[in-house]
Amino acid sequence: MRPKHTRVAIIIVFTILFCTHYSFGQGSSLNQVGTSMANFLKIGVGARAASMGDAYVALADDASSLYWNPGGLGMLRKNEIIFQTTDWILDSKLYFLGLAYKINWLGVFGISFYSFSSGDIKETTIYYPNGTGNTFQTSNLAVGISFSRQITDRFSTGFTVKYIYEQLYLEKASTVGIDVGSLFVTDFLNNLRIGFALSNLGGRMQLNGAGLGFRRTSGIKTYQAEYSTEPWDIPLLFRFGLATDLVKRDYYRMTVAIEALDTRDFTNRLSIGSEIAFQETVFLRGGYKFDFDETDLTVGGGVKINLLRGLEMNVDYAFGNFVVFNNYHRFSIVMAF
Repeated sequence: MRPKHTRVAIIIVFTILFCTHYSFGQGSSLNQVGTSMANFLKIGVGARAASMGDAYVALADDASSLYWNPGGLGMLRKNEIIFQTTDWILDSKLYFLGLAYKINWLGVFGISFYSFSSGDIKETTIYYPNGTGNTFQTSNLAVGISFSRQITDRFSTGFTVKYIYEQLYLEKASTVGIDVGSLFVTDFLNNLRIGFALSNLGGRMQLNGAGLGFRRTSGIKTYQAEYSTEPWDIPLLFRFGLATDLVKRDYYRMTVAIEALDTRDFTNRLSIGSEIAFQETVFLRGGYKFDFDETDLTVGGGVKINLLRGLEMNVDYAFGNFVVFNNYHRFSIVMAF
């Protein structure tokens, strides 16, 4: 990497870091907990990342970069497909499907589908606090289109534009969000990696639908009315992380990562994670999350399988604990071709 390109990359990274930190600082003295919609966007993607405590923004150089850091997509060496399924809290489920396709002379394009379903929820009212006998569901969907380009052999940047949709019973809301990010690989400390991503920049969501209507009587007249709802922001997330190979030998490797997460509607959080690889075929992972309400320790592992010539499959698993709710098990498959 030429010195000029190195300086340009560093200037770009730290300029964006300064701007995003400044934007987050505005109004930070206000308590904004619980003031965002589409909160499924806060739940990470990929069992590898989950087992490392979500300390992944500086490691994201596979198809899961579609969620973590679109800038990391530019580092892909092969085309990849990722699929994830997660049994989340209670009966809720998460699904993620992503495709990253590399065009050598242009960059990497990607498309992703992220879905959340709550399962059946009992309907309750003032008069029937134990349930009316009816059920309803809430569902969310995010569809994204990504592009990333490797500017130099050590610096990559990219973005995602996504459509976000939420339905709660008969009410619906939608908006458009943007993710931006970059990944910088240094030439010191075993190629220390620096990653950052700003996710869910965009509009606001406001629920509207038939369920907000009601009939109102005034005197002898009855007329149709509708409850008014407030618009809410989507969860703006800023991630900054570092990762490096603490030990690297011919037959095994130990990688460590740390990530800071700043959100618009919650306190700052910190994650650390580690991965031990044996001949880049069998992997053991662990992580810890600081300042998360219901979860902290994460563990998992994975295996790489060479199926055919040029076709690889990574199968990964992650376990995470919850204090009050049931623990979660997450599986993901990444196909590289």
